[in-house]
Amino acid sequence: MNKKKWSASIAVLLCAGGLFAISAVVVPNLVNSAVVTKGSAAAQNDLRLTLPESTVPVLKVAAPVPVSTVDDYLRKNMNKELMEQIYDSLSKAPEPTVVGGQDQTESELNLRTKRQWVLEDQYEYDGLRPQKPLPFEAGQGDLYLDLKTNTLYVPDRTWTDEELLQLIDWNYRQASAASLRFPEKPVLPQKYSESKFIMRAVESVRKLYDADVSKMQMATNLRKAEYGFPSQWWVYFSPYKERTMRGQGQEVWNYHVIIDTETGVVVDTTAVNLAAIRTPIDEAAAKSVQKDPSWIKEAIRIVKDKQGEQRKIAKAYLTDTVVNNKRGMVAVDVLLEDGSKYNAEFRYPSMILRCLIYEPADKGK
Repeated sequence: MNKKKWSASIAVLLCAGGLFAISAVVVPNLVNSAVVTKGSAAAQNDLRLTLPESTVPVLKVAAPVPVSTVDDYLRKNMNKELMEQIYDSLSKAPEPTVVGGQDQTESELNLRTKRQWVLEDQYEYDGLRPQKPLPFEAGQGDLYLDLKTNTLYVPDRTWTDEELLQLIDWNYRQASAASLRFPEKPVLPQKYSESKFIMRAVESVRKLYDADVSKMQMATNLRKAEYGFPSQWWVYFSPYKERTMRGQGQEVWNYHVIIDTETGVVVDTTAVNLAAIRTPIDEAAAKSVQKDPSWIKEAIRIVKDKQGEQRKIAKAYLTDTVVNNKRGMVAVDVLLEDGSKYNAEFRYPSMILRCLIYEPADKGK
């Protein structure tokens, strides 16, 4: 099996448990300069998102909101000796060296990942625990972690549920210990309150996708200004027990919104569906897209009718076609008379809006 694919599959198991899963697209480091708040204003029901004939993701209410059991469990089962062991392992490397597991096929690894997603939700919300913790020495199981060398030895066969739970449990313990050693930095006074940013994010998703995110799990992430990028609030909406839904092959939609902290303006609203199959645009299809005015008309409609833009539009045109053809996306720039610009990106061939990005006229000045 391709070694890179095998390593990536192992990384899913190493990173998913315990780390704050903003989404399957954005997984932050154990420690960073951002301030993260999970479940800040989550409402009452679980949901799943489906794609009806209207091509607009909508919500279906399901079971009551699950409550995490992890924090209380770890407080009662983390002693000082274990904390020091975790700190020592993290000081060697953020992730251990992985040995073994290369005899499995890609399909076997994908199946294991889906099993792990379901088990992780059961670990977090249903109180499912491994019968024994992850071993730290050889001879206690085919799966064990050598803390002295920070090496994880994994089976060359199908993993048992117990082994998956042991690794999930260890990941959560690592994340808990790291959060205690490197606490979040306090949020500095902002021009707008966090609740104001959340309201704007909720409204942006409602306008563009007709989605009621009040019944979704929410997280916020304050990104400080660095590397030439301004300070931004990132707001994430995802279904409760998303991992279980993905593991069971259900369609899952997430929404990510980015807001400029200085102006309070929404600069990016994106709908994410990792299971969506992308259709690369070949040469013949690209010529057809170029001749089809409906893509530009739809972008203008989104900007005017959905976004509610009142300023006059100067022109609209397809952009980044070479790159986007490979991605299976069609992007349209909608330029306003004052120099501001929207970029609407659509999935091909369905013309479903993936994201709307806004650039103010004074950007970079």
